[in-house]
Amino acid sequence: MGIKDRLAAKSALIAPVIAEEPSNLPRAPKTAPGALMHAMPLLKEKQAEIDALAAEMQGLRQQIAEGSDGGVEVSISKLVEVPGRRRHMSAEKYAELRENLRRNRLIHPVVVRRTSDDKFEIISGHHRADAYREIGRDTIRAVVDSGSEDEADAGAFFANLMQSDLTDFEKYVGFKARASRHPNLTRAAIAEQAGLTEAMVSYIFSFDYLPSDVLSILEERPSLLGANAGYALATLTKQGKADQVVEAVKRLASGTIDQSQAVKLASSDPSKTKSTPAAPMTTKIKVGKSLYCELRRAKNVVRLQFQSDEEAARVQSAIAKVLEAESKHSAAKPESE
Repeated sequence: MGIKDRLAAKSALIAPVIAEEPSNLPRAPKTAPGALMHAMPLLKEKQAEIDALAAEMQGLRQQIAEGSDGGVEVSISKLVEVPGRRRHMSAEKYAELRENLRRNRLIHPVVVRRTSDDKFEIISGHHRADAYREIGRDTIRAVVDSGSEDEADAGAFFANLMQSDLTDFEKYVGFKARASRHPNLTRAAIAEQAGLTEAMVSYIFSFDYLPSDVLSILEERPSLLGANAGYALATLTKQGKADQVVEAVKRLASGTIDQSQAVKLASSDPSKTKSTPAAPMTTKIKVGKSLYCELRRAKNVVRLQFQSDEEAARVQSAIAKVLEAESKHSAAKPESE
């Protein structure tokens, strides 16, 4: 046997054994069209799942577009207001809101809480409800909250607190109401709940020490005084300068001074305040309807202004004679007089 034959015999001994596929199993298609036809049932099943998800998403979009957020139409006459929940809104902003709602659909429903007498406490949306009353609507879209009264109060306050334009005085009113409902709630806890520093909460609570007249002004105009100026004026009030604080805030409300000037005015010493000079007194002398002379006096200075140089010179000469006579008369008076 030659070398070629011996190598062939060895190769035959190590050849792999290929098992035949059982004849009862379906064979996988070998061509692309065949593979596609084989996958059609699975693709059909997946397409049905995709169609179901698309329909669900379309339904959610429709709910958002139509305001279907679990809200209900609530009669305006059944809405009641709980003190302390309403936040301040300027007359200008409220007018804009009202006119917007007069022309457009309500996007954000009000949030209410059902009461035992089948009415609804407003948690959020006081001004929207006011606007609907003014434009003559009978109902308003509302989401009914199922929380407790305390949860409603807290929700209303902290929702308002997140508004960037909420004034420091409004924060004070909210913190004060919350502290009165929870006597054991510390300022540190309030600060943690509100996401503020304890120092800032202390500054806000300094409104407590302002005179009642000042608090009355701030109730009408809560944006008039910030926490920093409020703290400074409260400190001056505790130092016995309440009257000066009231006067300073009144001038602040009139627009003649700003907050820093109000603090400076309230802290000034009245005994060292310079007296305001008296305004000059002016008298106009006429001949018929024409102005003859304008006479002005400020303290011990008298000034005359005529329409012509000639008249001024003539009167000056006459006045000089009168003054010379007066000086002689004064010199002749006894010193006892």
